[in-house]
Amino acid sequence: MNLPIRVRLTAWYVALLALMIAALGVFVVTRLRADLMDDAKHSLHSGSTQIRSALERHGPVPAPALSSTVLRVLPGDSGSQLVGPDGRITPLSGPDLPRETLLSSAQRQAVLAGQTVRATAHARRDDEPFLIEATAVMHGGRRDVLVVGTSLEGVDAAVDRVVTLMLVAGPALLLITGLGGWWLAGKALRPVARVTDQAERIEVDRLDERVPVPRTADEIARLAVTLNHMLDRLDRGVAMRKRLIADASHELRTPLAVMRSELDVALGYGDLQPEAARVLASAREEVERMTRTVENLLTLARVDEGRLELLQRPLVLRAIVDEVAADLGPVAADRGITVTASGERAEVEGDPDRLRQVVANLVDNAVKYSHGGGEVRITTWQRNGEAGVSVADDGVGLPADALVHVFDRFYRVDDARVGDQGGSGLGLAICREILAAHGGRVWAESQPGAGARFCLAVPAPEHAPVG
Repeated sequence: MNLPIRVRLTAWYVALLALMIAALGVFVVTRLRADLMDDAKHSLHSGSTQIRSALERHGPVPAPALSSTVLRVLPGDSGSQLVGPDGRITPLSGPDLPRETLLSSAQRQAVLAGQTVRATAHARRDDEPFLIEATAVMHGGRRDVLVVGTSLEGVDAAVDRVVTLMLVAGPALLLITGLGGWWLAGKALRPVARVTDQAERIEVDRLDERVPVPRTADEIARLAVTLNHMLDRLDRGVAMRKRLIADASHELRTPLAVMRSELDVALGYGDLQPEAARVLASAREEVERMTRTVENLLTLARVDEGRLELLQRPLVLRAIVDEVAADLGPVAADRGITVTASGERAEVEGDPDRLRQVVANLVDNAVKYSHGGGEVRITTWQRNGEAGVSVADDGVGLPADALVHVFDRFYRVDDARVGDQGGSGLGLAICREILAAHGGRVWAESQPGAGARFCLAVPAPEHAPVG
């Protein structure tokens, strides 16, 4: 069942109460009918005894008056009659008892044989139910059957009223209980909602935050404490990982710089064989790529530690773009890809090294995902108080669901796009962090199969002197 807990709790409240009401209703109706029937039987037996005694002592002459007096205490419509052995009826009192025998022949013979018959009978006239008691009586030298009966319509009416009342009050009670259950469930789950909302807001870069712990000693409080302990462990683990990455990256900078210098020296020899020169150039390209990855890791480490320093000054974005195009153009050319730069001067205030790192990451990303023979177009622009750079490629593009995640750390697009060119998933995350430090923004636009375009923008002062 995928319904929310609050709905399920309310449904259980209502269902349980419905079962209780139904069980109580059956019990009350059954008990009420039984009690009313017992009262009617007791009164009927008492009246029958008195009428029989009067008949046996005084005969049938005063019996009607006595019978009418006695039967007034019986509930509902009551009456008495004498039934002879031949079935002939002599009414004693009450027009309410049908002027017809309510006994079968077998019952009449059983009474004449000395038994007492208590039964429920129905009048043939209107099917009215009667509770009767039949006993044998001797009067005037005759042995007849005394039948005393009382209508059960009053009993049925009382039971029907109770049933109607429960049918009307039951749904109203269920509705009130449902509303009360909904309110109680919401109140009980409110701490869970607060814990859930806070837990959803805690990202990997906000692991110092904790979920609120209710001031109770129940399961919800224990859940919140457990979540906070888990966040403590995650925070320590992430901190250790960041520290490891920062330390390793820092240690790698020096050997990479040495390797790059030695490769530059080796490539400067004029007597290298073409194959050796090609291998050395390829090695230097990989060292350069590794150096950019290490720099990205160090930048992320500084961001996490709050130590990302910007040395801002007036600069021209077009100059940075031209430098990056010159640096990465030969690497792209080896893959059959052309890198072109165009656009306005785009004057801004910023850290030239950091912005160069952003542009290089975007261009390197575009080169990786471009087809052979394609083109990477770098364009600078300035409008609406912003200056920016757009980097467009002719690759396979990005799926729509990747556009919102492509700047997340370590995010990788599916293998169909990256193939064997997949990077570390850090370059675009670095771009976002650096642009955020500049008060700028970065975004991606793409249609699958039609290439991708990555754009950055930083605030541009209205009059920035550029050195």
